[in-house]
Amino acid sequence: MSKQKSESLVRKLVRDINLTINELRHNGLIRDESGISEKKFRSDLFEISFSNKSSANSIMLDKHVSASRIMDALLLARQYTILLYDKGIIQAEFLINNGEIAKERLVFLKKHNRIWTKKEIIDADAEDEDWFADEESVPVFIRVDYDPSNHIECKHAISHLTLSNHESCRIPLQDALSFSEFIGFVLLHFYGYKLSIAPYRMEKQCSISELERKMIHLGWDL
Repeated sequence: MSKQKSESLVRKLVRDINLTINELRHNGLIRDESGISEKKFRSDLFEISFSNKSSANSIMLDKHVSASRIMDALLLARQYTILLYDKGIIQAEFLINNGEIAKERLVFLKKHNRIWTKKEIIDADAEDEDWFADEESVPVFIRVDYDPSNHIECKHAISHLTLSNHESCRIPLQDALSFSEFIGFVLLHFYGYKLSIAPYRMEKQCSISELERKMIHLGWDL
């Protein structure tokens, strides 16, 4: 039974990723994509990630590395699920075990907090300007993790939001997010773009503890 549940969840997650990417591609919001990788480790254990994932991706977890160095390494090795039109990086990884999400990581990384329009970038490219390298601004780095196996109440919430790649910043979240929910959040709050597709809602079993509810946390209506 767990095998069928795992396979069904994988299909739903991959479909959600593909539907979301199709909308972004149709609206010219994607510069590049590396493709989705599905790996099966046993009958009920699967990984969904990006196709060319490599050790270069681990640089992101070194808190002493500059944003520019992280971006350069990830862009060179194409360590992303999709690359937005302004070179904003989106990464999505899910581990499915026994019919449930055992782990997930969703990342949005942007070198500058200035939002360039597509027209501004096209115009700069036409004039052979390196708009991406020359622009200096505050980098944006947000990460959502779902990791029940390492839960430490009020310190390492099962689902949490990390800002600025700071290892002690784990703001409790109500539960795991789907790819479309995460992308919808990023595009709405950073780009002013609202997804037209309905976000995929997974079966929600609120993972935040009673003590964590008393902390500042992020929740939403189901």
